[in-house]
Amino acid sequence: MQSSPRKHSGFTLIELLVVIAIIAILAAILFPVFAKAREKARQTACISNVKQLGLAWMMYVQDYDESFPPSNSPTNSQWGPSSTFTTRYPCKPCRPHLKTNDAITYDPTIYAIPYIKNYDIFKCPSDVGIPSNNSIFPGFRDPSLGQPVWKVEHTSYCLNTVMTRVGALAAIPRPADTYMGAEVISFHMGIQDALVAWASAKPQQSSAPPQRVAYFVDGHAKIASEGIIAAQCSPNPALPQDDGTFLVIP
Repeated sequence: MQSSPRKHSGFTLIELLVVIAIIAILAAILFPVFAKAREKARQTACISNVKQLGLAWMMYVQDYDESFPPSNSPTNSQWGPSSTFTTRYPCKPCRPHLKTNDAITYDPTIYAIPYIKNYDIFKCPSDVGIPSNNSIFPGFRDPSLGQPVWKVEHTSYCLNTVMTRVGALAAIPRPADTYMGAEVISFHMGIQDALVAWASAKPQQSSAPPQRVAYFVDGHAKIASEGIIAAQCSPNPALPQDDGTFLVIP
């Protein structure tokens, strides 16, 4: 008795194409989810960074008779607006340049380093730089010139210039509402969206969602809105007062 020929099982071309199409659809759905989860993890690391940085600044303050680092206000003889980068750019008042050498930017890390064990806390994991001359803002130029900000200025996070201008911790009436520093721009949004959010921010704008990682004088850190940052930074650095107003600090 002869046995019948053995049939080989396998996928047909159509079945393979269907499987490939399903995988492509799943990838299109899941990859953005994975990307958001990864960015959320980086944002969490960023919050941890600024929390530690805030603690370092408070240790500095305790060691220097309740005083912040020396003033970087343009009213003093050392620091002032850049003569090269004259247009508006993120955190401009907190990122002054040396008046005698415009290539040198203010570096707050030199004051915090004695209280820091890991230099990586100065680096936002999503700091990929702020591009200049982009299509959204023609003529816009940031001093980082597209490089990661920490590579140029040693940190992705500003020290609020108001801290150095008021000098003493006792001069801050509302510590929980006064941000000590923040990431230079909302790196975790994607740089183009971050630039749009920064450029359109209005002081105390309540409709803007939390976007920028910031740390406050009372020790807490959170994702703050661009409106909170703008109220204390733009157009002029200002200090929140008990009556809800903001006192401009020259």
